[in-house]
This record gives sequence, structure tokens and C-alpha cells, in this order.
Amino acid sequence: MKQNRPVIVVLLFLLLVAVASVSASVQAVSTWQQVNSSGFGDTEVLEVSALEPFNGYLYAGTYNPNPVDPDPFFDGAEILRSADGVTWTAVTDPGFGNTHDIAPPAILDFAPFNGYLYAGTGRGNASQLWRSQNGTTWAPMDVTGFGNADTVAVNVLIEYKNLLYAGMTNQVSGAQIWRSYTGDNNSWTQVAPATALNVPGGVTGMAEFNGGLYAAVESEESPVQIWRSFGSDWTAVVSDGFGDSGTTFSGGMAVLGGYLYVGAGYTGENAQLQPAQLWRTNDGTTWAEVAPAFSDTSNEQIEMVFVFQNQLYVGTTNPGTGIEIWRTADGTT
Repeated sequence: MKQNRPVIVVLLFLLLVAVASVSASVQAVSTWQQVNSSGFGDTEVLEVSALEPFNGYLYAGTYNPNPVDPDPFFDGAEILRSADGVTWTAVTDPGFGNTHDIAPPAILDFAPFNGYLYAGTGRGNASQLWRSQNGTTWAPMDVTGFGNADTVAVNVLIEYKNLLYAGMTNQVSGAQIWRSYTGDNNSWTQVAPATALNVPGGVTGMAEFNGGLYAAVESEESPVQIWRSFGSDWTAVVSDGFGDSGTTFSGGMAVLGGYLYVGAGYTGENAQLQPAQLWRTNDGTTWAEVAPAFSDTSNEQIEMVFVFQNQLYVGTTNPGTGIEIWRTADGTT
């Protein structure tokens, strides 16, 4: 299971703060502006791994892996916020002030729920879930991977039908989904079981579509799956990598123009011939691949999928020439 998500998720959310609205007819590449110092002034910060607006501020969560040498004594993920998208202030200590063995390396997602901002962590030991009402005072709701040390990441947080859902990675039994009516400590229940093959896996994206909640599930050892629930049981609407067992990576999910979109990637023998993939559905069960524009075989995977100003943005993993960000107003152009 790939744990180190690239900076694609970051670049879209962070940089779009500084980008003016552009009509769908404009084809030229937009001008992008860096709006923070590199690593927020800390060379140990390798990635801005989550962003979310909340109560007039933009919040950024970082990825800061714990160094082998315990110096400084406190390290790990940090949360910063900005009122203008340019000037940033830290609102937590690195690792929430915890020592190395329990300091979470990365903030993977934020979500507002019932007047609180929630932050999920990962890329270390057991996952953690923290929340804040004022954005500066943070309290742990869970620091144990919901009681399982093999549950190492809260990848996705989303509100659905007045509940808060968390999409998780478990290194042994597979992807899990938990939910809570309140978000409080000890209020969480698991509502989706591990993947059928009992291999390491995780939920990479979740979205509400046509009244249902959808979740994208990836594992390097089995094809991509898409799960769906209308509030009770979960069923697989895709279980075979969209018909190709080599499609094992999934990415984010978003809804635009009556379609649900999900990113994917290929790891089979013909990986160099299978570029990054974008799939969509208008009924939740019949899926079609879009985006021949991603035919550059260096684009290995579509990680990020997000709607901004009525356009769909996607970001690709490209180790050859660097990340790419694409957009469309209609899902085909």
C-alpha cells in the first residue's frame, strides 16, 4: 500500500487560493503563484498534505517524517492557518506536542462537522483523529487507530446524512470505513469491513452522489474497488479494477455535471503503456474511462480530483517531468 501521497493534493488547494477565476473557454496554462515559504520555513516539512477552509481561515496540514535522530525532541505533522492564503501561522506544535513514538507524521485530511474542524493523521504508527472548535486549541478524539495499531491512516473525512465518516488504511486486513453521530471520543463504529482479499489497503476518496456515499479503495495487491452505501450496508459497484486487474491505484473522487469522477493508476506488466486513468459514471454502476489527454505514459496515476468554480481539476503523479494539473468544464474537453 502506497503511504507517501505526493504533493498533488496540496498544490491544487493551496495555489488556487491565489488564482483568479478563469472562464472555461480559456485554454492557456494559468499563472501559478507560490503562497508560502518552502516548507513554511522548515526543511523537514516535505509536503502540505491537506487543506481546508474553516470559519474564515484556510488550514494547512503538513507532512514531517520523524527523523531517526531525536533532535528536535518534538517533530511530526503541524497545522497552520491563514486569513489571506499568503501569511501563515502555526496553530499546533509539531506532532501535537507529542514525542517521537506517538507524534503523527502527516495530516491527511480535514473536515468541518458540527462546529468543529477535524483532522485525520497517517504515515506512521496508529492513526489519530483530532478536532478544534476555534482552530487553535486541538483535542484528540482517538490516537489508537480506533483500537487497532494496524490501522495507520485516516485518509478521508466526509459528512454524509449528518454523520462524520472516516476512510481508513489498515496494513493487514484492508480498507475500513468508520462513522460517528457526534465525532466525540468513543463514539465511532466501523460500518464497512476489510476488503475481501485481506490484503493491505485503504480508502483514497469519498463522495456523495445521487443520494449514496461512494468510496474508492486501493491495494497494490488487488484491483481497485468502488463501494457504495445509502446509509446502512455497503456493496461493491466496482470490484475488478474497472475490468483490468492491473488497475490497482485509486485517487480522489468528485462530482461535476451529473457525473461522479474517480482517479486511478495502473501497476500491471504493461504499466508504461497504461497512463493515468480518469473514470466516471452517471448512474453509480456503469463506468467509462475519460481523458485521452493523459496519454503521456509518465503520468502514472491521477491522485487528486476536485471541483473548483464549476470546473473539474485533476492532478497526476508524474516522476518523469513533474506533476501536472488538468481541468475541464464538461468532463470531456
